[in-house]
Parts: sequence; C-alpha cells; structure tokens
Amino acid sequence: MPSAAFSVVDVFSTTPFRGNPLAVVDNTAAGLTTTQMQLITRQFNLSETTFFQRPTTSKTAYGLRSFLPDGKEVFGAGHNILGAWWHLARSGLLDLETPAHVDLEAGTEQFDFHQELGGEVLPVRISRQKNPGEDADARISVVIRQARPQSHNTHPDPAALAASLGLTVGDLGLADHDTPALPQVMSTSTTRHLIVPLTSEGALRRAVVRRDRLLGQLALADPKAYGLYLFASAPSSTTGAPTYQARFFSPGMSNEDPATASAAGPLAVYLYRHGRVPLTGGMAEVEVRQGEMVGRECLIRVALTLSEDGQSVESDIVGTGVGVAEGRIAVPDASTVF
Repeated sequence: MPSAAFSVVDVFSTTPFRGNPLAVVDNTAAGLTTTQMQLITRQFNLSETTFFQRPTTSKTAYGLRSFLPDGKEVFGAGHNILGAWWHLARSGLLDLETPAHVDLEAGTEQFDFHQELGGEVLPVRISRQKNPGEDADARISVVIRQARPQSHNTHPDPAALAASLGLTVGDLGLADHDTPALPQVMSTSTTRHLIVPLTSEGALRRAVVRRDRLLGQLALADPKAYGLYLFASAPSSTTGAPTYQARFFSPGMSNEDPATASAAGPLAVYLYRHGRVPLTGGMAEVEVRQGEMVGRECLIRVALTLSEDGQSVESDIVGTGVGVAEGRIAVPDASTVF
C-alpha cells in the first residue's frame, strides 16, 4: 500500500505536549488528491493538517495546503503554516547555507523564502540561533507575513452573544478602556474570525462555548465567519510587550484550539485600532498566550509594522515548535469518497 511521510509538531512551544499539535505530510511525491488529503486529515483528527508539495513557480520554495477535520480547506497563515515551515527547516528540507541577514549582536542568521498558499505568494523568514550550546530545534523560529488584516462587521447583539457564552454584557469589552470595543469580525486572506474582548481573565475562564450556539452567533455576525476568538488582558511578559490570554473555538474543530495565529494577527490589529498597541518607530509587538484551558502553554508573538503607505499595519506571526512524532501514513484509495 502506498504511503506518505508525516510528522507531528507541537507549534508555539518548545516543550513537547504543550504546543498546538499539527500533522505535516510530505506531498512532494505522493500526488495526493484533495479528497485523499481530506481523508488523511480526518484520520489525524487534529485541529489542522498541512501538506507541503512542489511549487508551481521558481519564486517559491513550497506550496502548502491545509485542512480541518471536517474537510474544509483553510488559507489563513497560522499555526498550520508556521508549523509546516518549522518542520521544513528542522528536517533539512530548506537551503539554510547562505543567510540573507546575520545579526551579530543577537547571534542569529535569517533566511528568506516564499510560499504558495491559496493562490497567494507570501514571504517566510527562518531565524536560527548560532549558539551551538542550545537545543537544535529550539534554535529555529519562523516569521510569517499574513495577508493584510481586514475589519468586517461588528456583532449586532452583544447581549445575546454574552448570554450564549454564559456571561453578561458587562463581561464584554476592553478592561480600563473609555471607549466601547465591540466584538468584531476580522480576517487575514479568506479566514474570518469573530474577535471578542472580555474585561478579565476570570470572564475568559468562565466562558462556556457550545457548538449549536456558536453556529448561530457566528452567522449573526458574519455568514463567512467560522471562528470565535475570546481574549482578555494579562500581565505583561518579561519583554514588556502587551500580553493577552485567548481562547479559540470553531464549529469545524472537535475541541478548543490551543493556539490560533490566524486570529492572533487580526487581534493585534484590532488592539492597535483601539489604541491599546501604540507603534514606536512604526513597529510594535504583542504576545498572545493560549491553550491554558486545554492543558497547553502556547506563546504567539505578533509583530506589527506600519505599511509603506502609512495607512494600515502589516502583521507578522513569530513562533517556534518541537517535534513529537514521525512516521508514514497509508494513502487512501483514490476512489474513496470523503
């Protein structure tokens, strides 16, 4: 029976079994059809599975496709993409001989690549610490430029939204903030999530999300939204960057997602637009911690940069990973129906 090589990576953590699990499958030779990818994704039953394959142009290193267990293909640049690139760098599947930039003070070397994702070509940067005393896997981090975040509808009935979560309308909003910050749908590329500010970490922990109620609230806000991102302010990290705790839910996922970079990037832009993340020299950084409620400890760093036209900000997702499994998975028969 034909098979394809795979690895499972815990993304946004350097500790095994603490990051967001991602299955990464080598499709450079297997020639998997969309249905076969969907079947393999359902078999892994993780929040997402990513397949890397040969690119269609010489400008890109790899093409990537990612799926949810329900078969839906996703195009946002989140843990599904960052984890795949971390795996490629760690596994010797990238040319890391000639760095594009060397930071002598930080002791890092950086390598620039491009990827194909959902018809777009997006930049990727691999950063590697040169300190030979560190664990080789922990030395690698990945920076991914997301498609420019966009703002969409605000939720029309915050009280109903709060009630669906077992909260009150008083639990909604940014803590210590004079102006209202309404739940709003944000996106990168085609990925739309409902961003919901909560006044405290206590409210974040108390929130109860039921799939049937979630479907209704997402449809009420935006028929194209398929994720709910709850967040609250948290004590600042040792870096001094604004820090937030978050939780993510999607009807297409079987469980609460431990880390959601496709929502963390838009969250940082949402905070910027509400005056919570000032830019210094056209730049800022936000740290998002996620996964606490499901036994995970994920850290997503978001770097914001003022666009060249000065009218908006770009978001880069920064993170690392750790390998937890590898092997081969059988390729489903081509005639099998998903």
